[in-house]
Amino acid sequence: MRATLAIVALLFSAAVQADRTAKDGSTTYPGVKKLIGSIEGASVDAAGRFYAVDQQRFVDLQTGTILFDTVASGLPNTTFLAASRGLRNGNFLVGDAGDHKVYEIVRGHKGKPRVRFQSTEWLQPNDITLSGDGKRAYFSGMRWSEYKGDAWYALGRGPLTRITKETNRPGVSLERINGIELSGDGRRLFATSARNEVINGAQKPQSAQVWALDLDAAGRPVKGAKWRMMIDLYAAVGKKASLKSGLDPDGMRLDSKGIMYSTLYDHGAVLAWDTNGRRGKRVELIKLPTIYAPTNLEMGGKDGRTLVVVGICKKKNGEKDETACVDTIRVPNPGRAITGLRRRSRK
Repeated sequence: MRATLAIVALLFSAAVQADRTAKDGSTTYPGVKKLIGSIEGASVDAAGRFYAVDQQRFVDLQTGTILFDTVASGLPNTTFLAASRGLRNGNFLVGDAGDHKVYEIVRGHKGKPRVRFQSTEWLQPNDITLSGDGKRAYFSGMRWSEYKGDAWYALGRGPLTRITKETNRPGVSLERINGIELSGDGRRLFATSARNEVINGAQKPQSAQVWALDLDAAGRPVKGAKWRMMIDLYAAVGKKASLKSGLDPDGMRLDSKGIMYSTLYDHGAVLAWDTNGRRGKRVELIKLPTIYAPTNLEMGGKDGRTLVVVGICKKKNGEKDETACVDTIRVPNPGRAITGLRRRSRK
């Protein structure tokens, strides 16, 4: 039996690592030119089309169509778009980290969008993840320089409920939260955690992990459950290389088989790792050809197996360019989000 399991594990590892060379996606997704260097919040719809936001716009990456413009909609200049997620009804949730709101965007609608969620107690929100049926939403937020973070959830159209409180002291398990993701069965919530330290007068992330929290069947944290560390990203990438560049984990997205793809903003790479089991296992580090600092990512396309990564462009000399770029990676399994969007409701 052990020999059989070993062979299965070896085959699984080989399948996971197959065909994963990142390529420049700017010609395939020319809409990236409509966005600036603050690009993030990648999302997908049921057709497999990709979208992203910058501070002001929500854009179709295939065509460059601007689906939502905060200035044209008459929103205040404190608005700062940071996240987007596709819904089964064809609409989108777009997170406003500046004014602590989440809008529901209807394609073709003009004027101010409808506010779906809001709270003055939110730190942002900075990222959003949804259950497969779209009925449960989870949100992350942070204050980068203070390594504070919080996470919230909403069931259906119910009220926002805080999962974590702000953390701003050394020694706590979960600190500055950025990326957030939900397992395929909806029973585990994943969140990134990072801590900054001042080195040579500048803030630099010096620790980075992904933590998991068990949820009940309704999507609430299991009573008495505590966050547990799934993977130490510095150990997975290599401590020496991590300390040299910093990692600063940002977006996270799962595929349908439990492989997580995590953008490492300061490392210019995507880490693919296995979430199956109690602890995460490193699979592969994927370097990016045109992106200097990746912010977010999502899987889509016709078969759901195209991973689109967005972030700040890399100059020819390797330095940061402050414009928006997109790279693509072909992955073995379709994404969790598009799988949920394509699954018919049981009702």
